[in-house]
Amino acid sequence: MTKEKLSKITEAQVRALASAQSFERGLSYYQDGALVEPVSQGMELGAECAGSEYEPYQISVTLDAKGIAGTSCTCPYDWGGICKHIVALLLTYVRQPQAFHTLQPLDRMLAGKSRDELIVIIQDLLRHKPELMPVVELTIATQRAKQGKPLNVSAYRTQARRALQHERPRSIERELKSLGEVAARLAQGGDALNAGAIYHALLDETVKGYDEMVSSMDENGDIASIVDEFAKGLGVCLAQSEAGPKTRREWLEALLRAELADIELGGIDLAPSAKDAILKCANREEWQWVEERLSKIFSADSSWADESIKKFLAKGRKKHGGKV
Repeated sequence: MTKEKLSKITEAQVRALASAQSFERGLSYYQDGALVEPVSQGMELGAECAGSEYEPYQISVTLDAKGIAGTSCTCPYDWGGICKHIVALLLTYVRQPQAFHTLQPLDRMLAGKSRDELIVIIQDLLRHKPELMPVVELTIATQRAKQGKPLNVSAYRTQARRALQHERPRSIERELKSLGEVAARLAQGGDALNAGAIYHALLDETVKGYDEMVSSMDENGDIASIVDEFAKGLGVCLAQSEAGPKTRREWLEALLRAELADIELGGIDLAPSAKDAILKCANREEWQWVEERLSKIFSADSSWADESIKKFLAKGRKKHGGKV
């Protein structure tokens, strides 16, 4: 590989992306040859690097015409700037571009393959990496949605549950974000109904799965912010789609569960957009159902939880009429 085939970047650019400590550690990793099999494929760079975990860290960098477009590493580093593993990969690219094994872009690599050949490739891949089966299921489900067919969201639910079982918060965040991005793309393409189905599944599973262990890992609230993005997305789809009464009720139920879960957790902003979506999108009949649910929980004492429910009820009654 030569530098001209991809964007030319400088060591100064790498320094600018990392803290001084991360850069020095990354330089040591580079000098020690810690990276395993660096590869380039199209505008992507990748490698593995041994770390403190049993599995090696997976490092990737995306380049564009201006230089470095994005970076990713499966290590737990989250203290500002890129990690030492990404620094090592970029320094290898700057100083030793010939160290990279060049692969054809995937679309070009597979372009001449027949349907049967592609099936064999996928089967072989899954034999070596069975954990990728949910990705295949998600891809098939999403392709059906793009063809205008009803979306089966069971694969999304399964993948969301698996994401929450990771021991590192960044792994949870990365997988949940990728699931949410599928829904966002469908929504941007005008398919609010299928996008809403995905957001509904993701919100439902993440609210149920946001237990004490996940909460203790989520020190900065980054996982909760993703849950809130699901609630926000579902609210938009509720407003824009032509969902029937049954689907609307299911979506509102998920939003209400998210709001009540946050109240039960003491108001950690698990999904503040859920309450906003209910107040904005519920019609009069739907609000009556929400009000009945909230009234059964409300005990009229002075606890923070009851004060929160009281304010929620007051806002809804002000919009739809009723005793505030």
